[in-house]
Amino acid sequence: MRNLITSNLFSKVRFALLFVIAAAIAGCGGGGGGGGSTTGCLPFQAGCETTSPDATTATPKIVLALTSKSTGNSSVSLTSGKPLAVTATVTSATGVLLSDKLVTFVSSTPTLAVLDPASGTRLTGSDGKAAITLLAANVAAEGAGEVSASVDVDGKVVTTKIAYSVTAGTLTLQRLSANNASLSAYGSTSISVEVLLNGVLSTETQTVSFISSCASALPAKASIAASVATINGVATATYTDQGCSGDDTITASIQGTSLQARITVAAPKASNLSFISASPVSIVLAGTGGTDLSSDSVVTFKVRDSTNAAMASKGVTFDLSTRVGGIKLNNEAIGTVQGTTDASGLVSVTVSAGSIPTPVWVIATLNEDQTIRSLSPNLTISTGRPTQDRFSLAVEKFNVEGWNRDGETSALTVHAYDRLGNPVVDGTVVNFISEGGGVQPFCFTSDGACSVDFTSANPRPANGRVTILAYAQGEESFSDQGTNNTYDNGEPFRDLGDAYRDDNENGSWDLGEREIAFVGVTPDPNKICDGASKAGTCDGKWGRAHVRQSAVITLSSGRVGTVMPSTFPSQGCSGSFTFRLADVNGNPLPVATTITAIADTLVWTQPTPAPASPTTPFLYTRPVVPSSVPNTSALGGTTHTLDINAGSCTAFAKGTITLQFTTPNNESSTQKITIE
Repeated sequence: MRNLITSNLFSKVRFALLFVIAAAIAGCGGGGGGGGSTTGCLPFQAGCETTSPDATTATPKIVLALTSKSTGNSSVSLTSGKPLAVTATVTSATGVLLSDKLVTFVSSTPTLAVLDPASGTRLTGSDGKAAITLLAANVAAEGAGEVSASVDVDGKVVTTKIAYSVTAGTLTLQRLSANNASLSAYGSTSISVEVLLNGVLSTETQTVSFISSCASALPAKASIAASVATINGVATATYTDQGCSGDDTITASIQGTSLQARITVAAPKASNLSFISASPVSIVLAGTGGTDLSSDSVVTFKVRDSTNAAMASKGVTFDLSTRVGGIKLNNEAIGTVQGTTDASGLVSVTVSAGSIPTPVWVIATLNEDQTIRSLSPNLTISTGRPTQDRFSLAVEKFNVEGWNRDGETSALTVHAYDRLGNPVVDGTVVNFISEGGGVQPFCFTSDGACSVDFTSANPRPANGRVTILAYAQGEESFSDQGTNNTYDNGEPFRDLGDAYRDDNENGSWDLGEREIAFVGVTPDPNKICDGASKAGTCDGKWGRAHVRQSAVITLSSGRVGTVMPSTFPSQGCSGSFTFRLADVNGNPLPVATTITAIADTLVWTQPTPAPASPTTPFLYTRPVVPSSVPNTSALGGTTHTLDINAGSCTAFAKGTITLQFTTPNNESSTQKITIE
């Protein structure tokens, strides 16, 4: 029996020992949480040390709480202007407060609530607490959400949440006022309003909208900031007048609520009356108008204030500097006339010409301040139409190198003036026609002149001579014996009939030559024309007509046709020899063709009997004069002179001299002169 008891006791002891060893081995590996750790040795082994359990390695705990930032009391109700404090308390599994642990806060619904700071991270203090502020996302935010907090303790991450509700805040406005309720024209003032959040001045930044009646007008007559952020609960905007004049209502609004205030703006004063335009700037005498000519001009002025802004509904009085010849103002022969500015500050008056050409000024005076006045500086009354005696045609190059070449040009310029010598109205049309080649059909005058180009081309008249006709609608010239600038019965005049192009240059119209009939005139075959007109087309009455001028351009050849004469008798040791030079058609060579003389076989012979002491002659050939072909279309060509001089001699010069001709296009030819 005793042995049995002993055996059982041994078994129990051995079992207990095995259990302790197994536990020690399990702990020696370092696995498992909450237990002690060893250096990997067995229990009771020499040098093995165990440690006590470490509370931080167990699963930590985190507890969230919401409190009012203003009262400190527990609250889950959030509204704009009344933030909540979110406090996380971090402990170990055994309840030990853990410091210096990073807590991350997250708002689940940022459209309802946001965190401050926005990073959402805080460290626990010695009391194991980390806190952050929860703010309503905006005044209108309303609903429910959650805020969470997470902490990582030695690889153990714990997260917890807490719910909250958001109630929309209430914004109201009070004390909207202007710093200066009575404003001078174009002045500025500040407009301020207080913003209340839930009944008290908002410490949060709010945005207030401003508008005024004048700022909303088209065009705007005032300016004010559309939106302004509050500072310490007050929003302040700057208002600037831009011509409002009178009462203006200012409206401030926020979140569906608004306030209004009124300011009074003084009316601006006109300070400037300026001339704008006269259209047209030149008008013709009464009764002499026609196509593109007018006897009336609209003169426009503008009224502005000190800021150069246009002023409407301002009265202006108009007068004229002269009424000579019966000039009228708004069809009134005497007295002043009245006008009122429109929305753009513009006011106009019409000037109608009388019977006498003259410069005239319109005098404009502001009714409310007669010290403010202006003049129209550039209105002229003239006949406006070109007259025959003052209509001319200038040709740039009369003899172009165009007989064998296309594209050679010559500018044709017309100068046209009225009966007083004033430039005709800008835009007067001048027409051109040509017998050969090509010419631009018309030009419009500017300051009394205009130009077109003639161009060498087919057809080419057989004689190489092209007649050009320029003409315009104008009037017949007359002798103003009454010095009243108008034609009076009995005064001499140049009776003009139909213009024509005198192709054969004989001074009269021939069958086949182009004529330009003047519409509106009934010719009298018995009347003799006084001018370049087709016979039988004049009416014997002074009036309107085509004024005209003609010119001839030669399509000159670079080849010399004749040198006449080509043989001259000797004139002794020196001599002067004049000859006429023409191209193959008997016209001048091209303008600027150069002429060079070369004495190739010219010799000096001794007279009989020979002098006792003969002198060796010294040849000196002077240049041809002129040495180039001039600008001309003269029939038969151009005349030139060659001088020779042998110095001191007693001989006679005989032989030949070569003349070399070079055109502007480098076509070269020669001819010889013989001295016998």
